Amino acid sequence: MIGLIETERLVLRPFQPHHLPDLHKMYGDAPTMRFMPSLPHTDLATTEREVAQQMSHADAHLWVVCLKESDEAIGVVNYLGGTRVPGMGYIIRREFWGQGITAEACRAALAYGFDEIGFDRVELWIDTTNYASQRVAQKLNFRVKGRIPLKYAHETKEHVMLIYGLWAHEWRGVPEPVRETKFYRTEQVLLVHDVVATAEFYRDKLGFSIDFLYGDPPVHAGISRGDWTASGAVLQLSQVPREHAIVPSGYLYIFVGRDIDALHKSYKALGVTIRSEPTSYPWGLREFAVEDNNGHILRFGTHV
Repeated sequence: MIGLIETERLVLRPFQPHHLPDLHKMYGDAPTMRFMPSLPHTDLATTEREVAQQMSHADAHLWVVCLKESDEAIGVVNYLGGTRVPGMGYIIRREFWGQGITAEACRAALAYGFDEIGFDRVELWIDTTNYASQRVAQKLNFRVKGRIPLKYAHETKEHVMLIYGLWAHEWRGVPEPVRETKFYRTEQVLLVHDVVATAEFYRDKLGFSIDFLYGDPPVHAGISRGDWTASGAVLQLSQVPREHAIVPSGYLYIFVGRDIDALHKSYKALGVTIRSEPTSYPWGLREFAVEDNNGHILRFGTHV
């Protein structure tokens, strides 16, 4: 059972059913719900289901945010529960925006998460266009750790979400503790018969950049397609003798944006071998596949 938390201006209270009407005012407001995964609530029952869902995991924690000397709920701060990395969420009624209340409430919940629950890290997922929420994260010393496309069921396009993270030692301002080896990212290494020809195929046919060529003549290369260094699709190419048969045991899956059909059309016009046409599947993705000049399969997908 979570406890009550007090700050200079606020009290974070464990949720009680009598808070529902106040929360419905917030969840029913369209501007407040702009970046949320559901549409504005049309009735109290929807708000009740929303709160129940947020509290459904055994390790979930939810507080309603109240002003001092009041039991009126003006927002929610919660830990999601059921996630590999502890995830925090927050939402504040629109008339209380711009007053530092969100950061004050989150700071108190973070202290509880690190000091009482014992989290070693906390994560926030924030839409790339939600600048106010990003400023809150930055005030709390969160830093961007990654990004992921995420599509809400009621919208036609995906949202690119920034993954903000904060370690307990960063929160406390102490040196990073010694821990096991860090994992940064995975890069697929493709075996190829001609590194230069393959790098040029990916550049000229698939729109990749050649990041480096190693050797004289080159026997290894790095290629990528994305907006920033080490982001997007990052691959390496390693040369093997012609007598070494290249038999792919799987395929590369590359998430792309909503213009997947235009991407398919451009590849087809350039003569790229298409292995499967764009198709929308029951698991919520639209996909097509191509074959490179060594027989490797690249499957492109986007949320629908």
